[in-house]
Amino acid sequence: MVGMGVMNADEPVERVFTALCEGRLTRDDLTARKIAAFLGQTTMVLYHHFGSLDGFLIRVDGLGWRRLAERLDARARGGADARSLAVGYVEFALCHPDLYWLMAERRFDRARLREQGRLRLARPLWSSFVELLRHHGSRRPEEDTHVLFAGLHGIAMLALSGRSNLGEVSSGKIPSSLGRAPPGGPGGTPFNPGEEPNLGEGTATGEEPNLGEGTATGEEPNLGEGSTANPGEGLAADSEVAFAAARRLADLVLPVRPPEPTAFQAGHDRGGPGRRA
Repeated sequence: MVGMGVMNADEPVERVFTALCEGRLTRDDLTARKIAAFLGQTTMVLYHHFGSLDGFLIRVDGLGWRRLAERLDARARGGADARSLAVGYVEFALCHPDLYWLMAERRFDRARLREQGRLRLARPLWSSFVELLRHHGSRRPEEDTHVLFAGLHGIAMLALSGRSNLGEVSSGKIPSSLGRAPPGGPGGTPFNPGEEPNLGEGTATGEEPNLGEGTATGEEPNLGEGSTANPGEGLAADSEVAFAAARRLADLVLPVRPPEPTAFQAGHDRGGPGRRA
């Protein structure tokens, strides 16, 4: 790596992000000393470019939320319904538990980060999630986004802690009310009241991040598809329950909209050729 004074500040963020995705770093490694050792630098690299350990990790956190937003947006553009988006959120958390812990569980000194101007991209990223729900028919997209995030985070954390198989689900059977898909449809983060969730914190330069460009190695991290380090084999039963719960939550927050009438039905309703005398 080049000297500290001329180092590209995005590179260490992407390296740590990718290592978390691949399981080469865990939440226990997210200390100034261990991160510096992983980067082959002294701890001064964090303070010189990012002001503090929090300043560095909030960048990794933001990259995680941007990748999740991109993944859900790609599903939506591909025609996925709200249930599929809800499952996509939980899949991301289960496939990358240490990255998700950083994104949704680690505490940051947000007041200090805000004073330093490192939270400038939180609102734009949050708005991207709000727009997804607006696209899927939410009449109260801000409120519904908060509800959906809180619920999906709870579902993900129950699965990750091995506590999702509760009550009658402990027998391994998913209640029919959870597992059943609605006709015609395919089968979080914690936040402080009045404050947007911890999403997409700003870059060192304050510029909009370069989304979807992959990592410093030129390869896109393997997000949501599983990895050799975090295969999730021990979570198989819990994940099925979690996915079913995520679908049900999506149904509650965003009830399935009735299908658009066909041309024949529309003509019939307007008194067209299909109308009987």
